[in-house]
Amino acid sequence: MNGSAAFQYHWHEAVEILLGLKGETAVGIRNGGVTLGPGKILIIGSGESHSILPGDMEAERLAIHFSTAFLHDERLSDPEMSGVFSRIEGFSDSWGAEDVKSIWGYVGNIWREYVEKQSGWREICLAALLDIALYAHRNLPKHNKMANRETGMLREALAYLSAHYLEDISLDSCADTLRFNRTYLSHQFKKETGVSFHSYVINMRLKRAEKLLKSTDMPVAAVSRESGFQSEKSFYRVFKERHGMPPGIFRRKVRMDKK
Repeated sequence: MNGSAAFQYHWHEAVEILLGLKGETAVGIRNGGVTLGPGKILIIGSGESHSILPGDMEAERLAIHFSTAFLHDERLSDPEMSGVFSRIEGFSDSWGAEDVKSIWGYVGNIWREYVEKQSGWREICLAALLDIALYAHRNLPKHNKMANRETGMLREALAYLSAHYLEDISLDSCADTLRFNRTYLSHQFKKETGVSFHSYVINMRLKRAEKLLKSTDMPVAAVSRESGFQSEKSFYRVFKERHGMPPGIFRRKVRMDKK
């Protein structure tokens, strides 16, 4: 996966394992952010909020998503196994060298089996996932992160943004509408997503603009308006900062690459 591909702040039931292959990918996670470089690993537990921030165009990462349903099997003797990925320190900078080597080995087995798809590959992958869970349970450092009111506040703010990001909104208008303290909302937003409120809104608008440029023949000026930008000039500026080229050239390049 290209490390420059951005994903807005989100959460899902699946556990996600990110492995840095090349360059650097910025990941926003609860209480800050981390930089996923070559050889590093980030395990994101079920329901843990996170985002992939715009980054190095040359960066590459491997992402594995899986359900923890197999850890709820009544035949497993240790009930704590079911929530293991939500209790560990997920970034490999807090692990030992042997821990990193072991997790890479398990994930390498999963990747080879998935690519080759020989007989029994699903069972081998499942066994490797169980090995990862057991290793994490026994060896990786633990934390006491729990969902709290800050997460609830942030989710309200994100829901508001999803509904209104095409409008002329600001941190002040969001805080006023949701009756949050402006300074506290700004602090928690940056702390939990890794980016400022303003940057998050710009990222949402840019993603919409990219989609319109790829899928329609809408004039660039119209794309700017339909993506929520109040100024065509600012749209050109932030788009070029993100992609290294104006939106019109971006559209032509995307279509040439498809041929």
